[in-house]
Amino acid sequence: MCISFPEMGTPMNVLTHRVIACAILAALWPTCAPSALAQAQQSFTVSNVNIRYGWTFQEPGIAEDVPKNIFTFENTAAGRWWSSYLFVDVLRSWSDADANAKEVYGEWYPTLSLRALSGRERSKGILGDVGVTVGLNTGVRSTGPSPFVVLPGLTFSLNVPGFAFLAVNTVAYIDRGRFQGQPTDCTATAFQVTPSWSLPIRAGKTSLKVNGFVDFTTRHANCAAQILSTPRVMLDLSAYWQKPGVLYVGVDWVYWHNKYGISGLKDNLVLPVVVLVL
Repeated sequence: MCISFPEMGTPMNVLTHRVIACAILAALWPTCAPSALAQAQQSFTVSNVNIRYGWTFQEPGIAEDVPKNIFTFENTAAGRWWSSYLFVDVLRSWSDADANAKEVYGEWYPTLSLRALSGRERSKGILGDVGVTVGLNTGVRSTGPSPFVVLPGLTFSLNVPGFAFLAVNTVAYIDRGRFQGQPTDCTATAFQVTPSWSLPIRAGKTSLKVNGFVDFTTRHANCAAQILSTPRVMLDLSAYWQKPGVLYVGVDWVYWHNKYGISGLKDNLVLPVVVLVL
């Protein structure tokens, strides 16, 4: 999920359409196919919307904290030979210093299972499967940046007791972001490793999920090496009225070292989150 701080020259609605196109493609992927490999033999798709608010985001050239609200749509889908993970963020800053910026940003990770394509079942060992992934990160911000990154590589799906999902993505990070229509000084190819996980915890009627990822992105051109992590702890609130898996409340911890590839810029904050499964 790392983005270089990069095309305001391209109208915002055009780039918004680009992100929406990703969402449509992800929804159609099973009929035309993410960071997760297929975990089951039958197809499934799960979507949710979530709302977050943070008070202390950091932005380049701004000395004060920047409050933001974030509305997110997520979709995870999988079948025997494919899987797909997509999210689209709509962000709004509430700071005059940040020009009350508006932003749309999305990522899509379709993956093909090499074991399934070769006619084999998922392994029972620690390495359950290996998939070929080609990710896409893109978006637009009203203050000028237009990130655009292509991420081809491999996804290693692991079988670890207790985890509903555990995988490691190893991809090239082909940064072609722009700023006000011009290439940025981060135009180059780097390497990114991303472990991601989902760990359910149950105690009586209390059901928790601990989800998250960590992006490790190497230095490229004038962009510093980055670490971006967003662990999330969620309580299944709807389980208390016999409707489990519908409404969650929790917190995200956002840690972004060298944000946008800018050395010394860092986010480190906790955000309340409400998640509604559709």
